[in-house]
Amino acid sequence: MIKTVPLHQVTIGMYITDIPGHDELGIRQKGLIKDPRILRVMQQRGVMSVVVDLSQSTINPTLNMAAKVKAKKVTVRKKTFEELPQARKLYRQARKLQQQTMESLFKGDAINLDEVGATADEFIESVFRNPSALSCLRLIKQKDDYLLEHSIGVAILMVMFGRQLGFSGQELHHLCVGSLLHDIGKIKVPEKILNKPGKLSEPEFIIMRSHAAYSRDIMKATPGLNQISLDVAAQHHEKIDGSGYPAGLSGNQISKYGRMIAICDIYDALTADRVYRDGMTGPQAMKILRNMTPNQLDEALLHQFINCVGVYPPGSFVELSNGMIAIVIDATTTPLLPIVKVIYSTRSNTHVMNEELDLALAGTNEKIVRAVKPEEYRLDPRNYL
Repeated sequence: MIKTVPLHQVTIGMYITDIPGHDELGIRQKGLIKDPRILRVMQQRGVMSVVVDLSQSTINPTLNMAAKVKAKKVTVRKKTFEELPQARKLYRQARKLQQQTMESLFKGDAINLDEVGATADEFIESVFRNPSALSCLRLIKQKDDYLLEHSIGVAILMVMFGRQLGFSGQELHHLCVGSLLHDIGKIKVPEKILNKPGKLSEPEFIIMRSHAAYSRDIMKATPGLNQISLDVAAQHHEKIDGSGYPAGLSGNQISKYGRMIAICDIYDALTADRVYRDGMTGPQAMKILRNMTPNQLDEALLHQFINCVGVYPPGSFVELSNGMIAIVIDATTTPLLPIVKVIYSTRSNTHVMNEELDLALAGTNEKIVRAVKPEEYRLDPRNYL
């Protein structure tokens, strides 16, 4: 039986016989869909529908139609996907810069502030065009490159946070520069401690803590560095109750910038996959941060941070009440009710390509049941972003 099926109802297991109007799509015109990336390519190329042969398909499209999400079209979120190519390029550029900066410091050379500043400005421009793009990429890290990518993740969060608080111009620039460099002192921590796959001993932890003082001293010795950037690096492990390090600052001794990066640094560390452990989901990390207020973290700033990144940040995966798995596309408007893209059905164990859902819209019945790790369903975030 031959049937024309809208692209958003196409799943893994369907046999395509024709793609009307797309003779030169750049992918095979006929065959069994086995990889969700093929669906993503067709969507990006503007395919609206395909012709399938039910007799050769391993799944009947009526099963997918029965589970179809009553989606509300959200055309404004196209901006997220439009920004992603530039955001990817910028992320790779920042990663290369981090590597070069560390290598230069190992050789005894100075930090190239011009290059760091230029990258910071590009981060800021990307976030102002669309904050969700870089936020999505923050969650796609290499487990064995945590040192390089953690500072990038923190910088992304800090620019988003600063924007939420109304920062602009040079203030936001210096905030981002400090974030990109805040962990630079780790170059002086022995690698066997830095990358130890397990809990540090007390002597090892003391050595690890020294990186904050090293970061402060390296940046103090860098000509032309602004005080905001220095505060960000020097105070990222200080706590309101004085229990932090390296200076044991407390209360108003910690600048607003220091209080901000304390939140961003912990959040990125908790949600990042490491060689020896998987990262937490957004809600799990937020629970820990809440438990650290008001004694260790600034409670008012944490509320602003939650409003900024959302409980379910862009790029994270959630399970909906109808058994669908979705990836969060935007969470800036309503933290608990983000805009999501449905990609997988837990009931039929099939990939789907549905329209986006704004969970905050009236008439949307689907709700988030829980945050999930994509590995639970063997999903690769890179196939959907």
